[in-house]
Amino acid sequence: MVELQLTPPPPYPPPEGEGKSAPASSEKEGKSPARRASVRLATWLSAIPGLGQLYNRQPGKAAVFLLGVVSLFVITLNIPGATGELLALWRPRGSAMVVLSLFVQILSLLLFMATFFLALTAWYDAMHDARRTAQEINGERPSGGRWWLFHR
Repeated sequence: MVELQLTPPPPYPPPEGEGKSAPASSEKEGKSPARRASVRLATWLSAIPGLGQLYNRQPGKAAVFLLGVVSLFVITLNIPGATGELLALWRPRGSAMVVLSLFVQILSLLLFMATFFLALTAWYDAMHDARRTAQEINGERPSGGRWWLFHR
């Protein structure tokens, strides 16, 4: 009969010096190691959508967040005016038309609220994304490879 000898796995993380290859090129040249991002600063910079992403060196994401949030707020602010213009041109007369105009105003209010909350959600997600990305840069969180709504 053959006996198998099992050896325990090496300790994790490996002791200093073990499992490391040659020093990285930045260490060879005397440069500082990778840049650490301030999680708090990245989050607070995103109070203006996109600045936190620029701080984390993600200009494409910054442009998407900035344009998305600003355009949602602009659309939100134009909904009441568009409804007022529609009702001014329409000039409803009669009881059925007045009820219909109230229905249009209620739909306008619901659309206004939905768009406004969508803009707030996008703004919050810009702050959340800047925070998560700064944590991933610092190694405090494993890289998720996800973006925006796909965060867990």
